[in-house]
Amino acid sequence: MVAPIKMESPLGARMFIGGREVDYYCGTSYFCLHGHPEVIEAACDATRQYGMGPGTLAHMQVYADLQERLRDWFGTEEVVYMISGYTSPMVLLQGLRDDFDVILIDSATHYSTRDAIPTLGKPIHEFRHADPEDLAAQLSLHVKAGERPAVLTDGVFPSSGKLAPLADYRQAMAAYEGALLCIDDSHGVGVLGETGRGSLQHAGLEGEGNFLAGTMSKAFGALGGVVPGDAALAEKIARNAMIMRGASPAPPGLAAAAAASLRVLQTTPEKRANLTRNIKHVRSGLRTLGFEVADTPVPIVTVKGVTDLEQLRDRLAERDIIVRVQPAGGYSDAPDVPTLRLAVFSEHSPAQIDRLLQSMAELL
Repeated sequence: MVAPIKMESPLGARMFIGGREVDYYCGTSYFCLHGHPEVIEAACDATRQYGMGPGTLAHMQVYADLQERLRDWFGTEEVVYMISGYTSPMVLLQGLRDDFDVILIDSATHYSTRDAIPTLGKPIHEFRHADPEDLAAQLSLHVKAGERPAVLTDGVFPSSGKLAPLADYRQAMAAYEGALLCIDDSHGVGVLGETGRGSLQHAGLEGEGNFLAGTMSKAFGALGGVVPGDAALAEKIARNAMIMRGASPAPPGLAAAAAASLRVLQTTPEKRANLTRNIKHVRSGLRTLGFEVADTPVPIVTVKGVTDLEQLRDRLAERDIIVRVQPAGGYSDAPDVPTLRLAVFSEHSPAQIDRLLQSMAELL
């Protein structure tokens, strides 16, 4: 087993690990907001004012400020905010549980959605990973006349960076009245879509019958789960999702951090432009090295086909370049062979990316 990385500074494109300053290509801090000064200061200010916890039935302005920012970001009537992104699929699906009868789930869907399913009391059937034809076949086999299916999937799969073929899924669902498409978009919100609203916006599928659950802990650099929607969805969640009654919200400081991160992204659009540039740079560079890399706007890039990935990782580390090797099947959607997973950030400089690509070319 590889020893854990000893981090000594906030996540970032350039950070301190084990006493050394390194280029960092792991994790999910796509805009490096986890260590942004405005985000840190907002968290500290709110913590000094409100303390560490919200108490029972607390009403604090910091949560209202975050709600306003979230509604503006997602362009929805309401955004339900909760303690953790991991719980957001459960909150969404429990809220909608009276609106569907049977579940169809992508076989590689994340644990957070799978942990929600036993709370729903609905029959469940899997379809092959990212395969709309098999989804159509499973719908035909398992959805009876008058039943309303819910199709569950990640929007962006966390190990491979694969985009779910959401438009094709919707086409397969067209014959089923009331069919719902529900996605865990933890790696899509903030990154994908014209204004960063995620995979549904990217696929042109925002609207009735399509729902997402997301997180503030990745692109947004804070903490908490989010479910955007209209007032009717928020009311269903309040009525059906017990976590909204039984769990405290995120600490006030982290709610303030989330609001600050949204403000930073809204006032510095160059961050999203830089991320797009860097994703293209890495993907095109890896293709030049001979790797099969899909042309997508996702900041998770995986490489396979290298004989000894651990040796490559270790030799890159000797050059102060930190990357991650995933074992075969080591995570929810991890491929069946070991892979090198690169996470691209907006704050990586073109020179850093050139150094990564040149180092890989020399070491392979």
